[in-house]
Amino acid sequence: MSETLNLEEITAIIENEKNATQSFLEILKKEEEALTQGQVNELDKLVSEKTKLFNQIEAISGRRLQYLLVQGYPSNREGMQRWLIDHSDCVETQKLWHQLIDLAKQVQQINAINGKVIAIQLQYNQRSYLALQSAAGNISLYGPKGQAYI
Repeated sequence: MSETLNLEEITAIIENEKNATQSFLEILKKEEEALTQGQVNELDKLVSEKTKLFNQIEAISGRRLQYLLVQGYPSNREGMQRWLIDHSDCVETQKLWHQLIDLAKQVQQINAINGKVIAIQLQYNQRSYLALQSAAGNISLYGPKGQAYI
């Protein structure tokens, strides 16, 4: 009976982690859209939502890792893989885990894209700022030893 409750517990934890990760992915997609369409005002709200969801995912993940430790497995991805091998009859849990891994990969990809878009926009803004400074005659240049040329 106790093993059944434990199996139900880990399945529920992974399902919660998957659902939170899906929500996080949706926010990243909204962030990507806001970045590409220049909707800067939308970004503050999305960052707040991302932070909240990230903390939620971290807490859920912590419960999963604690469960693994209690069950005698390492509290990492390898431990989860070993648990799944030892519980190969838990088809629903395995299915949820694989969905979670797929979502995590999508999150990484979109987050990397968003980071690149932000970096490109930052470079553009810096160049624009320098051009405006130059046009106003307020440009400072630095020599190889750090001395300022005005």
